[in-house]
Amino acid sequence: MRIGFTGPQCSGKSTLLNICKEYYGDKFDYVTEVTRPLARDGFKINEAGNDDTQRAIIDAHVDNIELDNVIMDRCIIDGMTYSYYFYERDQISQKTWRYCVTTGLRKCLQKMDLIFMTESVEMEADGMRSTNLEFRDRIEEIFNVYRLAFKNDNRQWGDGIRFNGEFIFLTGDVEKRFNDIKIAIEEYECRT
Repeated sequence: MRIGFTGPQCSGKSTLLNICKEYYGDKFDYVTEVTRPLARDGFKINEAGNDDTQRAIIDAHVDNIELDNVIMDRCIIDGMTYSYYFYERDQISQKTWRYCVTTGLRKCLQKMDLIFMTESVEMEADGMRSTNLEFRDRIEEIFNVYRLAFKNDNRQWGDGIRFNGEFIFLTGDVEKRFNDIKIAIEEYECRT
């Protein structure tokens, strides 16, 4: 089973992943980060993203999707959201954008079983996240485009891209969100 969290920064993805780790233990492998390790390696993140960064992020998502029984702190929807943000601002080339779509989205989305999207909560500065509200608001708008596509049960995304899994939009407090996660995982396991 391949499970991914997605959503804007400060939306509780890492908190939920940590609760899953505690609850499920070694039933799953856990991918806790994609972007921060790249930042430590010198890649530009947040508003400074560029071709090199976005290709490295997409490659990380492609590598992660090959894992079995995994819960990921972020999934390909995150990579695509930020890539689109940079593409619309000419910070990444059309060639890199096509790479994100054809290499990233096509390979990853069809292999996802469950995607949990989290809604924003109050932003907390941590020295790595951007605190630029304009950046955060635009990223959230782009995430909402994906949320609406999933909500409308759009399984065929063009370019031969298909989503066969389930999408769950998590709302409420942490306890409610985690309960919704447990229910979705149990229901998925019963069907397979």
